Amino acid sequence: MINRLIPAVAIAALFLAGCNETPSETSKDVSQASQDASQDVNEARQDAGKIENKANEKVAAAQNVYAKTDANAREKLTEAESDAMISKAQAKYTVALAEADGQHNIAIEKCGVFKGVDKTACLSTADATFAANQAAVTADRDEALVRADHHN
Repeated sequence: MINRLIPAVAIAALFLAGCNETPSETSKDVSQASQDASQDVNEARQDAGKIENKANEKVAAAQNVYAKTDANAREKLTEAESDAMISKAQAKYTVALAEADGQHNIAIEKCGVFKGVDKTACLSTADATFAANQAAVTADRDEALVRADHHN
């Protein structure tokens, strides 16, 4: 009878041991999440830079038109500036959201070392921080969009 219990106990021990990450595994996961987040943020920044450059080119073109003409050009300049403000706000929002997402992923990976209630608390904190960061990023974008709308 005891001989039959030994394999069952061994299997149960393997299942329990496999549920938790070792600090080394967690560290590796955190490192990978950091690299992924950094890459995502860099890509978002590059995309944002391209968008901002195009927006600045449009403003420069409108400024040239303004220098040559009258009130009609001023209206075009104001519209181009407003459009540029909107493009820049969206680009900054994308970068900030990528940063918040990367930080969230890193925080989640750090929770891998915990188990039970400690892991639940860690994940809840990571999710709450992400939600707060998302709200702040959205509020900043919306404020910039309002300024752009009032620029006209």
